[in-house]
Amino acid sequence: MEELKVGTSYEKKFFVNKEDTALALGSGGEAVLATPRLVAWMENVAYEGVEATQSETNTTVGTCIELKHLGASPVGMEIHIKATLVSIEKRALTFDIDAWDTVEKIGEAIHHRFIVDKARFNEKVLKKRSL
Repeated sequence: MEELKVGTSYEKKFFVNKEDTALALGSGGEAVLATPRLVAWMENVAYEGVEATQSETNTTVGTCIELKHLGASPVGMEIHIKATLVSIEKRALTFDIDAWDTVEKIGEAIHHRFIVDKARFNEKVLKKRSL
């Protein structure tokens, strides 16, 4: 298991497909990368980056993301996302995340994740089903 360290960066590439567009997701009327998909991809990079640092009994959950979607990216374009861990406060993690297409920077975000015990987390979720 790797050690969680401030300053560690995680990177991943994605490609914009038709199902990733604002038109497909209903968040806008154009066939460009949808903001909700960009949010999901940013969270995914942060999640996957730190998952290797967690014990089998823990995982992380996203709790907040503040995003600026700076530019439109068409179907077929490659998107590169980099998440940098900037703060660890007990179980609270904060990331700076940037996204670029092949032309320009298209997004920047501050993202918060929280380390949780999987069993306790899922127990709380299951209790909601019985309400």
